[in-house]
Amino acid sequence: MKHNFILFYFFIYSITVFSQQDDESIRSLSKITDKDQRQVVNVGDLQLTVTNYGTIGARNAYWPEQYSAEYPRGSGIEHLYQGGVWFGAYSRLRGRAAVSTGATDWSLSGVSGRHYEFTSEEGSGIIKRSIDPFSGLPTDGAVSDLDFICEYTDKYVRDPLTGDTIPYHLPLGLKVKQESYAWNLPTADFFVILSYTFYNEGYKDPYSQKVVIDTLDSVYVGLWNNFVVRNTNFVRPGSSGYFNVAAGYDSVRRMAYAFDFDGNNQGPPASSYIAMSLLGVSPFPKTIDSLRDLSTKTYFNAWKFRTSVGDQEFFSPSLDDEDLNRWMNRYARMTTSMSASKIATLRTAPTNATLLLSTGPFITMYPHDSLKVIFAIVTAKKYGQDHARYDYPEQRATLFNNLGWAQKTYNGEDLNGNGILDEGEDFNGDGKLTRYSVSQPPRRPKVRAEVADNSVIIYWDKITSEESVDPVTQAKDFEGYRVYRSNAGVDITTPENFLSDMALVGEYDIDTNNIGYNTGFSRVKLDEPKTFPEDTNKYWYRFPPVDMNLTHLNGWQYMYGVAAFDTGSPPDNESPKSIVRVISGTKPNSKKSTDIGIYPNPYYAKAYWDGSTGGERNRKIIFFNLPARCEIRIYTLAGDIVANIDHDASTYDGSDIDWFTKFETLLAPPQFSGGEHAWDLISRYDQAIATGLYLVSVKDNETGDVRIGKFLVVK
Repeated sequence: MKHNFILFYFFIYSITVFSQQDDESIRSLSKITDKDQRQVVNVGDLQLTVTNYGTIGARNAYWPEQYSAEYPRGSGIEHLYQGGVWFGAYSRLRGRAAVSTGATDWSLSGVSGRHYEFTSEEGSGIIKRSIDPFSGLPTDGAVSDLDFICEYTDKYVRDPLTGDTIPYHLPLGLKVKQESYAWNLPTADFFVILSYTFYNEGYKDPYSQKVVIDTLDSVYVGLWNNFVVRNTNFVRPGSSGYFNVAAGYDSVRRMAYAFDFDGNNQGPPASSYIAMSLLGVSPFPKTIDSLRDLSTKTYFNAWKFRTSVGDQEFFSPSLDDEDLNRWMNRYARMTTSMSASKIATLRTAPTNATLLLSTGPFITMYPHDSLKVIFAIVTAKKYGQDHARYDYPEQRATLFNNLGWAQKTYNGEDLNGNGILDEGEDFNGDGKLTRYSVSQPPRRPKVRAEVADNSVIIYWDKITSEESVDPVTQAKDFEGYRVYRSNAGVDITTPENFLSDMALVGEYDIDTNNIGYNTGFSRVKLDEPKTFPEDTNKYWYRFPPVDMNLTHLNGWQYMYGVAAFDTGSPPDNESPKSIVRVISGTKPNSKKSTDIGIYPNPYYAKAYWDGSTGGERNRKIIFFNLPARCEIRIYTLAGDIVANIDHDASTYDGSDIDWFTKFETLLAPPQFSGGEHAWDLISRYDQAIATGLYLVSVKDNETGDVRIGKFLVVK
């Protein structure tokens, strides 16, 4: 009997794991295949996918090309499988409750055939806006550095874009306006705000074909998420055990969160949190009148992915018209929290849990009434040195801080959280309550780089940052610049921290006030501005200073960042860094007397140079002293051609081998010196080359001259 029980448990577990993976293989059934229907919020450190049909996250269906909820940027640490907005209400016309969901653990299931219940209209898309005048996006009505705005509806029982039936769906007649806001600021680049406005617009009765507008009582709104916190550098999405996470709930902060407990036994845990928090509502739920009391009308539930065995409190909720005794249908789960004892187990017993954060009840929504609910997706690294499996309040310190910034950003002028513009709160003097009034640091400067043999010089302009005006204070409050740089090799040892761990290597500020170090700009300011072809900007500053001897290792990747800061108090006074990614090396060389070089030579497999994860496609040797345009040909000693490589200094960016993609961190290509080209030791027949001595010839496409070299490979 024990043996049979184990087999049964394994069968149930297999369905749970593999059905989630199967969702990816049938994604062609959904309009998620339409590229215009999903966008990635990519201005800050959190890279979050949003869609125009009520979901967030990319289900890992497009990994690694598209992020679901990566944080920090470029780390490979994902935090979300999929989430979606929920709306539940009592329908007077039907005499019963119904729920419309953006996503659930059953969405697009190959088992049940259930589809998304919110759909976009044909021809609709996602609108982009930005407050940044240099973004190239419309600025009228913009709230953040990157706004995504879209609309969708629950009124259809058949998807208008695909023709697919939406089984078990009872329309409530909703039109939803979804807006997401994100900022590229040190105090805001770790969260995305999601604003949902629901309009009671009606639906077409399938029998009479007339538009019916219902009256909706006891309204609740929720956000459901299947958080998954994993370092994808070590654990492939969808692999066995990938989905198990630990979770918790903070009722005071109206926050549900998740974290990686064990790293899935395939690598170190991803030491970070993801949380969803209820920031605000308009109007407030019944009986409360301020954000201070909103926690009393906020509810938390969790259940195991598609589970109906074991502890019934963790059962996946049933459909709206199914028996409540099959453990609470979707609407019932929105109206109350699960027991505190069950919530506590989530923090110490990782499982494939999905989380629901909801609020209500709201007053009756009559025809054409509207309701707005605002959530935030917040991320943070764990604080301190304790193991990631633990979840002490001290470890959540950074998460609390980041959530505080999200709440402060939403509140704007509403300092006391009552939803009313009180005396002393009208900072911008327009007589209206303004949300999202974020004080901004100076704009980040424009940056260029010159790369040469053991040398990198960074230049930046002065107009962009020094003429910036704070949108709240309306003052030019520029104070200075900070220059950051990564250390050689950090990208291959800790790629998840490459961007965030850059060290401060220079700080220069105005020397006529009592702010900062008063260093002045004389060491980095040029007598005449530096200019570049086809670039109208003038670059007045350089790093390193002329009197600083700073050597760079050829062939190693460095990240430089230049940020501007203002006269305010740290840490909220610094702009985002303007980043360049550079690899120093020799300049183009057409002298026939100059030898073609190769490094490392000999090349030893599994060397530190290749990165910590190894693999045949993760190798790199570099040819140097190359002409600007040339053909590189590699031979065996027997004269067989191993590979042909075309080099053009004006266009080369390393994208022809996997190494520079795997360790890119940013989506921007690296800048090379022009006289070097990397090769991954893969032959023209797509095979890894063997140990041995190889010859190389380089033909200058301008002069026809040929130079030769040789290198040894040891595996």
